[in-house]
Amino acid sequence: MRYFLSIMALLAIIYSCGDSKNRKDITDEGVVMQSEELDTCFCSELLSDSTGILTKENKAYTGICFENYPGTDTKYIEKSIMDGKIHGKITYYDKAGEVMLEQVYKEGNKKRSGNVEVLNCECSELEKINNENSNVPTKYKLDDISYTGTCTEKYPKSDQVYVKMTFKNGILDGHTVYYNKDGSTLLIENYINGILLSAIH
Repeated sequence: MRYFLSIMALLAIIYSCGDSKNRKDITDEGVVMQSEELDTCFCSELLSDSTGILTKENKAYTGICFENYPGTDTKYIEKSIMDGKIHGKITYYDKAGEVMLEQVYKEGNKKRSGNVEVLNCECSELEKINNENSNVPTKYKLDDISYTGTCTEKYPKSDQVYVKMTFKNGILDGHTVYYNKDGSTLLIENYINGILLSAIH
């Protein structure tokens, strides 16, 4: 009997370890917001209360909801929801199952970030996060999310770009290019992880 119970306990451990790879987590900036295995349902099963909170069985819903293309088992959309609000990604799929578009939300508000979208904004839209430690690169955020993409700034009262900067995870990474008023290149700086490696005049 003791041998049987030992075998059952061992199988339970193996099963739980193997099952962990199927676990889905809602994340924000890489931080796990929900560590338990998430509930999944069709989005049509959720109700929206008077404040816009998505509910299931009269409780604010946390989990993943999805919808299929009409008349098929092919997924069209998948939404991450936490405490009744879209939080994380909304992902749209084509009929072959490839990702067409990803949108990032935080507590119900759409953010201008995502793995699929090529982001470009005005540099003045970025929030500069200063760090007291001079050894840590300055971070930039857009809509409270570390920015990945490019930003541009133009000469006053002109369509001519003055500077174009490239960011990865909120830090300067890639080329920062400065332009003259006639559009010719004035200076190119090359950054990796916020560190200036070279400058070409």
